[in-house]
Amino acid sequence: MTTRGRFGKRKVETQFQIDPSGQLPDGTKFDGYLELRDAVALKTDDFAKGFTEALISYGLGRPFGFTDQELRDQIIDQTRVSDYDVSQFIHALVQSNTFQTK
Repeated sequence: MTTRGRFGKRKVETQFQIDPSGQLPDGTKFDGYLELRDAVALKTDDFAKGFTEALISYGLGRPFGFTDQELRDQIIDQTRVSDYDVSQFIHALVQSNTFQTK
């Protein structure tokens, strides 16, 4: 598609086809966002683990390490009660001794 841009110059817009399908590491296949969402929703504990590790990395400003595994497990245990409410992940991290003494 060709259009006129600023100052009357021709601007060519390129359109790409997007393949929304994929496969999770365990072999589960999906075709689009909704199927991906549903597949991830079936793996709540795995998602919570990955999310917690990423949150710890972000919150502490350093990569997640083996010394953070206990903190990860504590945060997951605390948030499981609230059905993994995102605000509870943040609250648990901020209230942790590791975060407060960083």
